[in-house]
Amino acid sequence: MSSPAPIAASRRAGTWRGSIPKCSGRSSVRWSKAPLWRRRNCGTEMTANPKLAEGLAEYLSAVRGVPGTPLEAARLLADRNAHRIACPLPAGMSVVNSFVVRAGDEVPVRIYRPAAAGPLPAIVYYHGGGFTTGSIETYDPFAMALAEASGAVVVSVHYSRLPEATPRAMIAQCHDALRWIARMAGALDIDTDRIAVAGDSAGAFIAVQVALLARDGGGPALACQLLCYGVFDLDEARASYASARDPVLTLPLIKAVIAAYRAADARDPAPFDVPLRSDLSGLPPAILLEAEHDAVVEEGREYAERLQAAGVATCLRIAPDMCHGFLRAVRFSAPARAEMRWLGDQFRTLVQSRK
Repeated sequence: MSSPAPIAASRRAGTWRGSIPKCSGRSSVRWSKAPLWRRRNCGTEMTANPKLAEGLAEYLSAVRGVPGTPLEAARLLADRNAHRIACPLPAGMSVVNSFVVRAGDEVPVRIYRPAAAGPLPAIVYYHGGGFTTGSIETYDPFAMALAEASGAVVVSVHYSRLPEATPRAMIAQCHDALRWIARMAGALDIDTDRIAVAGDSAGAFIAVQVALLARDGGGPALACQLLCYGVFDLDEARASYASARDPVLTLPLIKAVIAAYRAADARDPAPFDVPLRSDLSGLPPAILLEAEHDAVVEEGREYAERLQAAGVATCLRIAPDMCHGFLRAVRFSAPARAEMRWLGDQFRTLVQSRK
């Protein structure tokens, strides 16, 4: 199986800036000189039934739920059926469940350790699910594959979800989990100079907010941020949402996610804005992996531009023929596995410079 081809080295969201090694890997589209947020649909014409990479249709069939299922039942059924997308444990990898104990609650975490001598780099991973669903069980394939591809200890965090929680409480909990992992560096046998945050979809939004808190004095210092098809804005009026033909992230679902976020936030307004309207200066280097057919690909490009404008070393890849959530399809899709290897290779190259 061939790996993704390299990204063209240029100023436009496809290269590292500063002394960081160049971003390798090339997306399937040409980058124009126009600002990235003016370009839609990844430079290709979208159709009602976009071409999907090998194995994605089988994955989508495995995770498809019953429309109209109440949220509480949908969460349970997703966990119960997580075996449908589960992957074999890589040779030598250990997986341990534990808890971040805080005043008033305990946050479940799942710790993936590759077969390698420590201290290892660490990635604190926040799963997707539109802030309301998703768990360390249903995102187990992503976290396990990331640990294998990156050679890092991956700690998957099961944060409190909306609408029961509020965005303010959710982000504080996720930041506490990051700080706990840094404090437990000795027990985890990880290198505190090589700790990163990662997230996909809504989890990427969370990872950015946690990185901002760490930058603003909450610590710890971060080596990088890995952001996969992230939600960086919460504006249902975005034209790209209505024009996208992603089979996963549809316009009704986007509107429901935004409504749930706003309703929960209204109970205890958060002191932070969405990533696209935040001060991004001083953040650690960012690796962004987007999906060609995704409804949020435009805001991913825009976020990459904002990072670069703030002086943050940034690497962006748009995976061809992919839909939202494709990295959970590693059991079914050779192209998805290749994209995960690309993500891991970028991380390895970056943290190697910090040893």
